[in-house]
Amino acid sequence: MLPPWQIPRNGTLWLLVAFSVTVLPLSRHLPLWVPAIALVALAWRMGIYRGRWGAPQRWLKVALIFACIAGLLISFKRLYGLEPMVAMLVCAFSLKLLEMHQRRDALVVVFLGYFVAVTLALFDQSLAAALYVATAVTFVTASLAALHQTSLDRRHYRPLLQSLRILGQALPLMVVFFLVMPRLGPLWSVPSPGLAMTGMSDSLELGDITRLGRSSQIAFRVDFEGEVPSREKLYWRGLTLSRFDGRRWTQADWGHSGGLVQWQGQNSVWHEQAVLLQGNPVAYRVTLEKHGGNWLYSLWLPQIHSANTGLLRDLTLVSPEAVTRRLEYQVTSRPASLLDAEGLAAVRKRVELQLPGNSNPQTLALARQWAAESPSPEALIARVLAYYRRDFYYTLSPNSLGQHAIDDFLFRSKQGFCEHFAASFVFFMRAAGIPARIVAGYQGGEIHPDGGYLSVRQYDAHAWAEVWLDGRGWVQVDPTAAVAPERIASSLLDLMSGEEIFGDAPFDLARFRSVAWLNSLRLGLESLEYRWAKWVLGYQNIQPALLAKWLGGLESWRIGGFLLLASILSLLPVIRASFYSSKLEKTHPADRYYQLFCRRLGKAGCPRKKGEPPWRYAQRCGQILPTKKQDIEKITQSYVTLRYSRGGGNLAELRALVKGFRANRINKF
Repeated sequence: MLPPWQIPRNGTLWLLVAFSVTVLPLSRHLPLWVPAIALVALAWRMGIYRGRWGAPQRWLKVALIFACIAGLLISFKRLYGLEPMVAMLVCAFSLKLLEMHQRRDALVVVFLGYFVAVTLALFDQSLAAALYVATAVTFVTASLAALHQTSLDRRHYRPLLQSLRILGQALPLMVVFFLVMPRLGPLWSVPSPGLAMTGMSDSLELGDITRLGRSSQIAFRVDFEGEVPSREKLYWRGLTLSRFDGRRWTQADWGHSGGLVQWQGQNSVWHEQAVLLQGNPVAYRVTLEKHGGNWLYSLWLPQIHSANTGLLRDLTLVSPEAVTRRLEYQVTSRPASLLDAEGLAAVRKRVELQLPGNSNPQTLALARQWAAESPSPEALIARVLAYYRRDFYYTLSPNSLGQHAIDDFLFRSKQGFCEHFAASFVFFMRAAGIPARIVAGYQGGEIHPDGGYLSVRQYDAHAWAEVWLDGRGWVQVDPTAAVAPERIASSLLDLMSGEEIFGDAPFDLARFRSVAWLNSLRLGLESLEYRWAKWVLGYQNIQPALLAKWLGGLESWRIGGFLLLASILSLLPVIRASFYSSKLEKTHPADRYYQLFCRRLGKAGCPRKKGEPPWRYAQRCGQILPTKKQDIEKITQSYVTLRYSRGGGNLAELRALVKGFRANRINKF
């Protein structure tokens, strides 16, 4: 038996395993010195465990505390925020592991381990991250079970089995509360300016989308209510960029002249002459990955149906807050409708014709010349597209451009990605006196063969142009389609080689789409991830309808009754296990083998009397079975030593003696 204050060696071993598992995935989200501190603490504690090193002295522990505080201030310049708080927690976890002396210290390490394990969900809510968090919690619980072992046990795996049993008993109740409990907003918010996001930024410079073209990460997924439109119609608009400073395109700040026109739940304030609705509507639901901005993605002319979603006059769909987690929203679009066909306000026309002074003089001169020679804006557009079609190349590796980037592209380089064509086209149109703007978003997507939903990836990022024509309003023009029409009809992966796109990601499964089994594996994993996002992370979107279907309504008495009944049913295995374990706790391990020994003696004609002491029973059976007297006394001696002497006896010896004991039944005749 161990003293109550002493840490079992098995408990220390499981603490080291749990520490390694919980800290490892956080290393890529924190400064390098934080996992370095954790590694030092782990190595030192391992040395203490093996008896090679002693515990650190007080001055060293104080120095490590001040070193961690200084590192936090230098790395983050503050102690408030997601990353500094997680870094502080990992530092405390590491130093407490190094400092622990007694079992109560180890219990504090365990409780810190639970907090550290679940912090991974603050950075990543994918299915893989959830499984990893569950694994980390399992190991932390195993260390807790190991710390409560009251005797030496060579079965090092036993705490893990206990942990799995405990978590398995808690699983039904967790599922019940997940299904029924309402989703509440956070009690507080933690700013996370350093949180890594992927996707487009809120501005566009030549080369930005080219970099996105080398990533296969999911941007968003789309579930259509009806038939999926053809790929050529899938232009997912995100940002409308109207201002140009000579290098970078940004959104215009319209203020009261053309800003927000609709929030969900409000009537649209479009003027009748602004929108002409026509064509069949297209309804769909978007599951958007976090990207750090407040813009959303939709097809042309969206009508919103989800809470906390707004629409700007330039058709930018927005959220009131930055998208720092998966977001699901529902939209209906009118792809054939016209916008501003009756005219464009003077202030809007001025913005959509704005050009910086002394910028790209060659393009400016050519645009004015062609505008004078063209009988109509449509003819000018056709002439520019023919120019692109004749001499230009579509590539992911364009040449670098100088100060007058549009001139360099149109007259010297003549090779680029979609943003090069869109930016040069819009500049040309404005120089010719035609209002124009850039739209940045995505084009196309991959339809999952089993799920039927559309997956849009970062390499589907695209930029195109919109020009305003009298009587037609805003008209979409994609100059990339003039140079590389196959880019619009198929994905970038079909147009470019895998090496060209994924040169920096050799193990990306998307590059092996031609290998059937690897492609099936990729699609299967993506389908699991999508179901996780839809049914677990997005459960609050379907919870009311699902509960109403199950319960026949959402009245409080229905929900309360279901919660009570389901909780009782889910706790039945726990109650049964607790009753069974309480019975086992009263039974010493040696008792099981002694009871087997008594049953064999009973079958041989010497049953044990109620309350009969072991030695008196052995003496009586030795008289009845004289040939087995020595074996009976030996087994009884082994059992009594194990059962009643402190730290004596050998359970394995008793087990072997009992299993080898045989006695023939007495013939009474």
